[in-house]
Amino acid sequence: MKKQILIGCLLVITVLSFFVAKQFLFKAELSDENLGPTLAEVRNVKNELRYKHVSGFFWADAAQSQKLYNGSEVFTGSSSEAQIEMRNKDVVVVPEKTLLRITDSPEGGSLTLNLEQGQLQLEGRGTGKPLNLRVGSSDLTLNADAPFGLFVKKDASGEVALSLSSGQVTLEGDGIKKALTAGQAIELKPLTPEPAKTEPVAPGTGGGTTPLQGAEKNAGGSVAPKAAAPKLELSDVEQDKIVLLEPPSRKVIYGSHLEFFKWKQIPDKKVTLEYSRTADFLTESRQQDVTGMKEAVLPKDMGTGEYYWRLVVQDKGVPQFSETRSFRLESLKGNKISDPVLNFKERGKWQLNVPVEGAKTGEKFHLQVGRNKSFEDLFDEYEGPEPLRSFIDAAGEYRVRVRKSYGSSLYSDWSDEKKIFVRPPLTAPLLSKADEKLNDAGMIEMGLSWTPVPYAQDYLVQIGEGPKFTRVLKNVVVDKSPYVLKHNETVPGYMRVVARSPEGEYSPPSDVYQVKGLLRGPAIEKKEVLPPLFEKPGSTPQFHLLWTHREAAKKYRVELSRDPKLANSQTMETENVEFFHSVNDEGWYYFRVWPLGDNSKYFSVPTSILAVSYGKPGPLITPKLLTPKKNEVFLIPRGVPVSIKFSWTESPENEWYALEMAQNPNFTDATHIKVEAQEYVLKNPIKNGQWYFRVRGRNQYRASAWSETGVFYFGVSK
Repeated sequence: MKKQILIGCLLVITVLSFFVAKQFLFKAELSDENLGPTLAEVRNVKNELRYKHVSGFFWADAAQSQKLYNGSEVFTGSSSEAQIEMRNKDVVVVPEKTLLRITDSPEGGSLTLNLEQGQLQLEGRGTGKPLNLRVGSSDLTLNADAPFGLFVKKDASGEVALSLSSGQVTLEGDGIKKALTAGQAIELKPLTPEPAKTEPVAPGTGGGTTPLQGAEKNAGGSVAPKAAAPKLELSDVEQDKIVLLEPPSRKVIYGSHLEFFKWKQIPDKKVTLEYSRTADFLTESRQQDVTGMKEAVLPKDMGTGEYYWRLVVQDKGVPQFSETRSFRLESLKGNKISDPVLNFKERGKWQLNVPVEGAKTGEKFHLQVGRNKSFEDLFDEYEGPEPLRSFIDAAGEYRVRVRKSYGSSLYSDWSDEKKIFVRPPLTAPLLSKADEKLNDAGMIEMGLSWTPVPYAQDYLVQIGEGPKFTRVLKNVVVDKSPYVLKHNETVPGYMRVVARSPEGEYSPPSDVYQVKGLLRGPAIEKKEVLPPLFEKPGSTPQFHLLWTHREAAKKYRVELSRDPKLANSQTMETENVEFFHSVNDEGWYYFRVWPLGDNSKYFSVPTSILAVSYGKPGPLITPKLLTPKKNEVFLIPRGVPVSIKFSWTESPENEWYALEMAQNPNFTDATHIKVEAQEYVLKNPIKNGQWYFRVRGRNQYRASAWSETGVFYFGVSK
């Protein structure tokens, strides 16, 4: 019984011990703060990725954003893959059954990738501190100034194969300096073989350590001293020539028909076609086994955008990479151009505008203007956003095409070409004219004819003041030849014809001809028939005209007739602007005046027929005496000035007055005084005695009757 109790107690103690041990062995790992700075972080996981920190005992499942620290290890299971982003932004792609350890330098500088088992693809960014690669016990630094891709594989013997998939990288360390370019591969073999390792216990199968732990740690967890760094043996891997054919780099594919990847066939090797959205083949990457093939169809489900593609040839487990080419898938929905438009700029010079249907703001295009169908003889080209323009200054037929530009020398296919014809400049019309004449309407007219000018819409018949037409007096738009030009310009000028195109181009002018001016009749300022002069015996009535002078007139011709149509007219010439002619009869007189100038420069046009009437005028109104009063007496002491005022009534038609004074009523030996007012003051002494006086109105043609006779007495006292 005691024995049974003892066994039971031991069993309880054992169970309790197991639980205590389990709590100790399976408790959560130390917090992140105790593990130091983050060296890397898991970005993507496919299926299974296990990880273990340096302080951990068991493997744990890793997920996206899992942080890795100095000494952390990761292991991928079957059919698994993971992407790890390093501290310097390099990305490590870890395929299945790969064991990788990440360590930091004591100074916290470069990170070291220790590939214990399997393979990896490193996509370096060429920025930050470079990574180191552990080969045997040597660390090789991967130096690069730009992005690169590097495949790394390690076999059971510790030999490491490197194959550069893109870019350039230089390996330095342990006396080695090797520059690799895309497509090259090398093998690195430690001269001192590594100790043999047993297969690791798969993480998650119940615990245990990896061979790395057994090899590098003591049972107490401390790191054992490292042996002296071995030397490395480096050898180049013989490679096949991989020749890519289609599509060429930077080609734009529209998917309007079946498209193929094409290459020169590679016999007896496994060949994989890879294409991706990014140059590092990490985003939307696809693989296709094309062993024994020389072409593959581009899948129809590929979306629009830029793609990268390459071939990977497997030789003894080490991949050889071809060059990486890019192409772009686009759906341009036609990429058509509308009909080009030619805008006239000046004679012989045009601006070509090429609109692209459906073009969006910011899109760029490549325009070519060629002289032949093959576009070998390029006249002009332009690359940039709309508007797509070209300046053309030579006549002829041109072809226009456009393609879309995506930058980095990527272009779409060319659009269908459009033809345009740039016409030659307008030529001068060949002008001929008939003689000028004056028509019945008093207009100058001449018949014109000229040769049709190709591409002319209409013509301008111009009259200019001078032969250079700096001042155009008349512009007449004419559809076609012949044409009768009519004008009434008053100055001699010059005439020409200019062709005009629909775009507004003007041809050189035709020959210039002189044209006559129209010398119009003068403006009549005064027309009348004056009565005969009163004091001139034999004087007759005078036909009288006054007109404004025409500058171009040398003299004038007056036609005078009693007939309204100037029948039986008298013709007289004068160089003056005032004209007198004696007439006799009362009634109407009809006339017109011609200006006479240089017949080679002017056509003379008379005034219209004008008329003036004549009738003998009646007598002027007789004035009435006002002072002196009848029989008025003027007695003036001697020495006193004489002042006798004579005044009378006014008559509107009188130009002056005649005053007569005499000492007899018959007015013999009378004193005659011309007075231009209606009063007169006598200031000179006269004889003593009785005086008679009278007044009548006057102008040069008539005189009124004498007023009644006035009487006054004058005397000077002693």
